[in-house]
Amino acid sequence: MLKSIIESLLFIADRPLSFKELARFTKEEIEKVQLAVRELIDEYNSRDGGIKILENGDKVQAVTNPKNYEWVKNFSQEEFSGELTPASTETLSVIAYRGPISRDDLEQIRGVNCAIILRNLMIRGLIEEEKRGEKSFYRLSLDFIRRLGINHVSELPDYDRLHNLSISNSDQNDNS
Repeated sequence: MLKSIIESLLFIADRPLSFKELARFTKEEIEKVQLAVRELIDEYNSRDGGIKILENGDKVQAVTNPKNYEWVKNFSQEEFSGELTPASTETLSVIAYRGPISRDDLEQIRGVNCAIILRNLMIRGLIEEEKRGEKSFYRLSLDFIRRLGINHVSELPDYDRLHNLSISNSDQNDNS
């Protein structure tokens, strides 16, 4: 069961996970986690599948098989470099002007679930996630700010007015 849980965690994680994190998430001793990870690595590496598990120091990550690089690259370029959807553009704009912003606040402003859009924007490197306790907050990535040709988000047009606009008084501040 432990291997199955670790495999699932590695599959959904968008970053390497440390043995310490895996032990905390699974509520198991770090030695048991390390043994389970090594067994998973052996299982994945013994077959010629599309997924591998890499270990680097005290961190592990599920990755695509390097043999499939060209196909993965072509898919990724098409999937994540095309134009943003209107919903993605709207979400990115809200994050730009209201960030750092929690997912709850973002969804309150937009009125819809933003999970998939947030993941897509993070994969594209346009936003980054910051954990504060149990909550995640989103802001523009430094790389995206650089690509916009500005030094700070406060240089965006109407930033001060829009950044400080509260959800409840947006109509009042619109004429300022």
